[in-house]
Amino acid sequence: MTPIQEIENDLDWREGELAVLRILLSDRSLPKREKTVLLRSAWALLYAHYEGFCKFALAVFYDAVRKSGVNCRSLPFNTQCFALSGPVKRLRNLPTADFITALAAFEVNHLDKSPRFPDIETNSNLYSSTLAELLKDADIVLPSLNLHNKKLDTLVRRRNNIAHGEKDIIADVDYYLQYEDAFKTVAYELALAIDQKING
Repeated sequence: MTPIQEIENDLDWREGELAVLRILLSDRSLPKREKTVLLRSAWALLYAHYEGFCKFALAVFYDAVRKSGVNCRSLPFNTQCFALSGPVKRLRNLPTADFITALAAFEVNHLDKSPRFPDIETNSNLYSSTLAELLKDADIVLPSLNLHNKKLDTLVRRRNNIAHGEKDIIADVDYYLQYEDAFKTVAYELALAIDQKING
């Protein structure tokens, strides 16, 4: 399976779950209280799919880069920094003599080898600024992120309120759908950008 197929499959099942919720939410016979609960649940699930998809897609991207046979030296600078963040952190913590020895061998041991990327960390709060940093590491530009950054930040904040038991009521289905559309726009653009980066 190619990286873009992996990413498409991941996005398909996520969209399938969101579609089921849309069907349930469109039921006009649903009492107001049930619809309110369902909207809050839909909001939490939407955030889960937003964060989950972005992490998955970037993990697929980094795995494809690793498997491509390129060495760390040939990566774009920000991606190289991301790949080398673990070794550099370990280097900093060494005693002086070990540091000098490791530094002398750094080029051969790290720059000339296939990159090993760390896990993608969001701290369970994928604000638009956090996603922008992750994309910067991957040397990926998403114009849609600037268009939808406020919606994504609202998605995170309100999901946090819901997850922490606050009475954060989602107004109606149309309001919710704006945020689902923002997620989809960013997700599709990310998938296409990754495919373009891999296949050039």
